[in-house]
Amino acid sequence: MPTRGQVATGDDGVEDTIARIFQQVQGNVASHKKNVVQLHKIHTQCAQQSPSATSRVKLPGEGQFNETIRSMLYRILPLKKGTTVADRIVRFIGSYIKYLAERTSEEQQRSERGPDTEDTLASKFVDFQIRTFLKGFNSKDKIVRYRSVQLVAEIVTSLGEIDEDLYNVLRRSILERVLDKESSVRVQAVIAIGKLHKGESPRDADDEDVSLVDVLCDVLQHDVSGEVRRVALLNTPTTERTLESIISRIQDIDDGVRRIVFQHSLPQIPHPRVLTIVQRERILRTGLGDREPSVVEASKNLVLKWVETLDGDLLKFLETFDLVGGDVAERALSALFDIKPALMDAINFDGAFWNALTPERAFLARVLVDYCIKHDDTARVETVLPVVTALAFLIQTFYNRLVERVRNKDDQAIPSGSLDLKEMISDQEASLDAEELDLEFIVGELYRMAANADYGDEIGRRKMFVLIREMIGQKSLPDGLVPGCLDVLSRLSLNERDFIRLIVEVIQIMRDPGTDLDQELPPDDDTQVEDTPVKRARLFQVPVEKSEDEVKRSMETDMRCLSLCTAMLERVMSTFDENSTLDGILSELIIPAVKSKDPAMRERGMVALGLCCLIHRKMAINSFGLFLNQVEKASPTLQVRALQIIFDMLTLYERDLMKPRPGLENPQEQIVEFLLGVLGNSDMEGIQFTAALGLSKLLITGVIDQDRVLQSLVMIYFSPETAGNQRLRQCLSVTLPIYACSANRNQQGLQRVVIPSIKILSEVYEELEEEQEMVAPVQILGTLIDWTDPRNLFDTNVNTHDTNYEEVHIDLAIEMVTSMFDEDAHRRLYIQLLSKLYLPPGIDDNKLRKLKYLASSYKLNRPFPDSTSKNAFDRFLKTLDKNYVDILNGISEEESRKLEALQDLFQFIDELVPEEGVSAPVDGRRRPNKTRTNDVTKKKAKRKRDSSDDSQNEGAAASPTPAKRSRPTRAAAIDARIRAVQARVNSESSGEEGAIAEKTSTKRKRETIEEIDADIDQLLGKKVKRTSASSSLSISSSNKPGIGGTNGRKSARPGNKTKANQQHTAPTHDSSSDDLLESDDDEKVALESTLPDGSEFSSGGESENEIAGGLLLGSDDET
Repeated sequence: MPTRGQVATGDDGVEDTIARIFQQVQGNVASHKKNVVQLHKIHTQCAQQSPSATSRVKLPGEGQFNETIRSMLYRILPLKKGTTVADRIVRFIGSYIKYLAERTSEEQQRSERGPDTEDTLASKFVDFQIRTFLKGFNSKDKIVRYRSVQLVAEIVTSLGEIDEDLYNVLRRSILERVLDKESSVRVQAVIAIGKLHKGESPRDADDEDVSLVDVLCDVLQHDVSGEVRRVALLNTPTTERTLESIISRIQDIDDGVRRIVFQHSLPQIPHPRVLTIVQRERILRTGLGDREPSVVEASKNLVLKWVETLDGDLLKFLETFDLVGGDVAERALSALFDIKPALMDAINFDGAFWNALTPERAFLARVLVDYCIKHDDTARVETVLPVVTALAFLIQTFYNRLVERVRNKDDQAIPSGSLDLKEMISDQEASLDAEELDLEFIVGELYRMAANADYGDEIGRRKMFVLIREMIGQKSLPDGLVPGCLDVLSRLSLNERDFIRLIVEVIQIMRDPGTDLDQELPPDDDTQVEDTPVKRARLFQVPVEKSEDEVKRSMETDMRCLSLCTAMLERVMSTFDENSTLDGILSELIIPAVKSKDPAMRERGMVALGLCCLIHRKMAINSFGLFLNQVEKASPTLQVRALQIIFDMLTLYERDLMKPRPGLENPQEQIVEFLLGVLGNSDMEGIQFTAALGLSKLLITGVIDQDRVLQSLVMIYFSPETAGNQRLRQCLSVTLPIYACSANRNQQGLQRVVIPSIKILSEVYEELEEEQEMVAPVQILGTLIDWTDPRNLFDTNVNTHDTNYEEVHIDLAIEMVTSMFDEDAHRRLYIQLLSKLYLPPGIDDNKLRKLKYLASSYKLNRPFPDSTSKNAFDRFLKTLDKNYVDILNGISEEESRKLEALQDLFQFIDELVPEEGVSAPVDGRRRPNKTRTNDVTKKKAKRKRDSSDDSQNEGAAASPTPAKRSRPTRAAAIDARIRAVQARVNSESSGEEGAIAEKTSTKRKRETIEEIDADIDQLLGKKVKRTSASSSLSISSSNKPGIGGTNGRKSARPGNKTKANQQHTAPTHDSSSDDLLESDDDEKVALESTLPDGSEFSSGGESENEIAGGLLLGSDDET
């Protein structure tokens, strides 16, 4: 025995020792470290021995060690993915190669030899193992391919260096496995590429070879497996070259991929300024708005990392965003306050902070105030906001600066002179524009903070009220600040009526500066109490012609007044009747603007008129036709506005706009027709999106419930024509599931349009052009099935009392099976997704019977597209029989035919005519289950029938060949068919023809009866031939083996009616029971009748064990 520290060096000793090591390492990971050391000792000792040239005994050397390791690894190749012992062995091999490479490197350093001086122990071992398992890359067995690539990937991950020739071979082989059809194999190939690309430089790859980094990016973007994309993402470095591919995965359909982008890839970016503003906003907008909570959490951690990279300075962090363009910065700040509340305490909102306001400071203060109000933190709001008086002075100060900048910009003129002077003036203008935008943004943020201030201080409230009232009356106030200014004024007003009065007065003063609102005019016959002061004053004015400049200034004033009017109407909820002062604004400002020829003026007037219609019912009814006309004739921008107004009016005044009127019997139908025409005929993406969004809202709110509207939305959602309209696709991807899952009746409506939509979309898919993209019909139908699943209803408790609850899918199944009778192109599609339908217990019994009879009738009368479809259909039938055995077997078919609910079903089934390739049923309707034969038997019977024709023509005078045994199911099929025909003949001969004719007159066509009569005459003729021939053949064939002889079977005596003799066998020359009725060849009939007299169609004494053996091993004609 070897001493301690040594190992057995004999041939058997090395193998046994290595086997024990592998036995230990597959048990647990804890023993790997010591076994790695032990295996290295064995490896080193084997490498020190070399076989002698003169010795006949083969000494164990390095080659024997490698062979033994390979034989051990061969044993895990057949083990499936997920087998723990195999994964531990693979991990052990990786640990050993890593240890071997480290020890080899240490020895080279001690001996002061370079790494390329000679082949090392590690390089030879790695070379041997990699070349061995590269052979398994092309194996037909997917498990062997998986384990081979896994082993190589583990070896590559653990090794340090590799030979160049071996690297090239390995590179080509792994690139092939990246395209493997099995996702598990592709995962391991991507892991190997993730290691190999680290040692690859751009000069290493040939001109024809693609870079491994590009391969990873391609896999990352185009592989269909989420697991492969996740592994590719983990192995792809975050560089400028791969950044765009990585960012594109923030919208991946797999939650894990999106989470890894925010957890692993994007945190590798050293500084947020490496990204552009567009990239930063895209990343945070998508991440913080993700539907998966884990992705949102990872996005928040990414935001915190970026802030920590900027030394925790929130102002520097805000400088990396566009504060004006969107709400990304606000959401990022709110996420920071959620994940790290201590950041709110790090900001000191003292006087110095407010006096040196910048856009970032104002934005930070406003977001913090909104965040505290949202979370009911009033104490912090008081510490952040200054008092109302100080806030009013701040608004006034920055507004005055803004007005001054605007005046300086207007006074600035570009002089004629040198080019350098013009460039300097241009730079000054750009600087003034930037300052103007900054000041406007600061004032806007102060407005939003003022709207949330506490106005318990009356002095401060009065100061703010006077300031805001003066500001909205000035033409220098930018249009972008008008909404915020009105928000503050609405907060300061006593009520909504007082707010409207203030705005109307400001508008009147702006349009007629000389008018005194407090002036009392004498009463007149035409003066009404509801008239405004300006309206009453204008009754006594004489129209005066205006100059061109005055007209221009008047238009500018009207545009500003329309902005104020629109902003006011957006914040008003009371009706026109409650605010009579709006009548003057409508007649003097809004209606003239609608009639204006200026597009901008007319657009603002249309918007204002639409807002007025929302608070005035009669006006909406009278103006509805105007907006419909604008949708057809106006500019695209105005068309979008008009569509928005139309949908708002339909939502509010559904009963008034859609009720019949004189000359308009069905207005709803006309309105829906018009809107569907806009949706389908418009080429503008904005108009399509607005129309689809409006129709979706009308469907969800129940304003319209027509199936064709729903079908149009479904079809336009999947249509290739809208592939580039992302807003429309995103809208419908949200609204359609919401509509379907909000109520059971909505799912029923969607179920009714599934089949018509699939028919049209399938035709579109087949005629798809090369440059067009469209989802496959199988995915479309799968999506619609998911939307109609009753388990996805938002509130199932509300709908459980509905009798139609959870019966949507069985109705869809009935429609799918019914459509399969006439649609050859869609049979495979429907059969493939039948198993996806949800058929719960407790649904209507008649619907279950209807589905069962339809499915069984289809199987008898229509062919299947392929064997896969047939197997899937059989599984569906078995599941149906298994889950509803009590219902389906509760009553017979005859009793079912008496049910009134199934009369139409049986009338449809009785009128079916079998297609080519499907045998006709016995009675013209259904073939009993025991007469069905599989497709394989029919194909073999056809081949045998073709060959038998040639052989009979050549040797017609020869003695008949002994008949071969057929499967018992075939005999039962023929017996059942013969007995059915004989029973019908007997009934006709006994005078029962009238009763049968009366019974079948309502269930069969005349053609079916004539076909049955022809079959009866043909069978009767064959029966005479068969009985006459059997007596002459029984003597000569009694000694033939397998007929009446004793060749391994007992002979069947005539007249001995045993149990075995009562079984029947089918004619041996044809395995199909249908061909018996089609054969007119006397010679074939004579060959069929090879049984003795008195035992027609007898099994020849075939025992039950022999029959069972035939079923297991196959019949004689199959061997």
